Amino acid sequence: MKTIILFFSLVLTLVLAAQEVPDNAGNTKASVNDNISIALTDWDQIRGLWLSQSVMAMSNKQAVPDRTFAEELTPYEMLSLIPKERREDLKNYIETNNSSSQFDNNQYATLLLTLINNTFCSTTQGRSYGDPHLKSFDNATYSFQTVGEFDLSKSNDGNFEIQARQKAQSDNFSLNTAIAMNVFGDRLGFYAEDAPSRNVSPLFLNGEPIQLQGRTYFLPHGGTIRLTGRNYIISWPSGETLILNNGGSGGMNFVNVTVSIFQCSSQIYSGLLGNANNNMNDDFNGRNNNQTPPTYQAFSTFGNPMMQQASILAEKEYLAYLSQNFAEDWRVTDMTTLFDYAAGTNTAYYTDRSFPRVHLTVADLNADQQANARRRCETMGVNAGEMGGCIFDQAYLNINPNPIPTPAPATDGVVLNKLERPLLNTNTHQILDPKNPNEGAQPLKPIDNKIEEKPGKSEFKTNENNEQNNSIFKPSRPIEFNKPTNNNNIINTAPHNTPSKSIISSPVKPTVNAKPGKG
Repeated sequence: MKTIILFFSLVLTLVLAAQEVPDNAGNTKASVNDNISIALTDWDQIRGLWLSQSVMAMSNKQAVPDRTFAEELTPYEMLSLIPKERREDLKNYIETNNSSSQFDNNQYATLLLTLINNTFCSTTQGRSYGDPHLKSFDNATYSFQTVGEFDLSKSNDGNFEIQARQKAQSDNFSLNTAIAMNVFGDRLGFYAEDAPSRNVSPLFLNGEPIQLQGRTYFLPHGGTIRLTGRNYIISWPSGETLILNNGGSGGMNFVNVTVSIFQCSSQIYSGLLGNANNNMNDDFNGRNNNQTPPTYQAFSTFGNPMMQQASILAEKEYLAYLSQNFAEDWRVTDMTTLFDYAAGTNTAYYTDRSFPRVHLTVADLNADQQANARRRCETMGVNAGEMGGCIFDQAYLNINPNPIPTPAPATDGVVLNKLERPLLNTNTHQILDPKNPNEGAQPLKPIDNKIEEKPGKSEFKTNENNEQNNSIFKPSRPIEFNKPTNNNNIINTAPHNTPSKSIISSPVKPTVNAKPGKG
């Protein structure tokens, strides 16, 4: 038995040694990762360790560890609260030590660098609202009166995807009734209509219904769901967001969709919302650019100067192209669908290629209808870019105007109080104090960033001008790289259902043996 154990230990040692290829400075991939982890942990022993282990889990497509603090944030959101100067130093360190060919497969450092870059980047929005009117990431706008399930947006790394189900309300009008998405490995569905099973919740995670219970819901792979008013906000652990706004028309429930991605992203996007390449002229091309519009590319159903000079017949011809050739190229299949289906249904069940029977436009409305609808839209604060779609929906369907939602970021007003010890925070919506397990878990008040214990003095704040915002590699106590600091007081929060393995090279000794909750 001892011989077998020694044999496997030797094999493991050789495998690990083979992975640690030194760069020109003598660093190995393992030491680079360790130094990154040390720097994050030095910023905040509890939150920094969780952040480091979460990014490691994300890079390995595993579930992230349970949160051990009160903040209900994604890894990207937590990273964005690190002072700017520290993030810049960490970015420079990764770029300097992760650029040689020996480190091409260092997925942890590469992903962390992507997340850091996202914190410095502005976002751009795409929309699908009403009888669906779509605004691409490059600000092209058009009507898409079709029936079926479609790729709304998808990134080429496989971590971000959104699909929309459009259902007929009458012979000529359709609405978004369900949205399915891939949130960094978690398959999430929102069903305003036609839920796959009878349940009070419109949300399904990996095929099972889930309840929010009025607070943030933690997705296993690091994303979150928040309910703010009528808006469900889904946040990717990498920073992208999807806002779902409930509506109703003619007795049918529907949903408006607002998607935010990063303008400086290295990802390649595709789908009905375009490719986010800052060029609206190719947003109506088909998959792999194998379809192009029959007339001109920079076309907009609403507000485009060229369209204003075109005839109604030309506009309807273009709408026919969008609902047929263009739509066909972006329909999902049984192999690519992310939706859940009730017995006897599939994506073909929700498809109608003959829709719509007639293409209607704003130009088909009389002057009074247009004027009345415009006044209503202006009163509700609809901007000029979406005025045409709002007039259409008001006049034809009496749908309430849906201005672009602007909920406050989850990080707004968050101050990271210094924690004396980890407190387990899971989807049970409880903070578990590991020092007093017999007293049970204490409820956590919504949007409360202060722990019930007596916190120490806050050292890290969101204000980037704070004097404490020193370099991440110039911490309050010095760090010698390749000589990990002592982390004996940090709880090891391993991912759910995955082997517990700290990415800090020195062993981590938990203060307690707390059982993690469900992710």
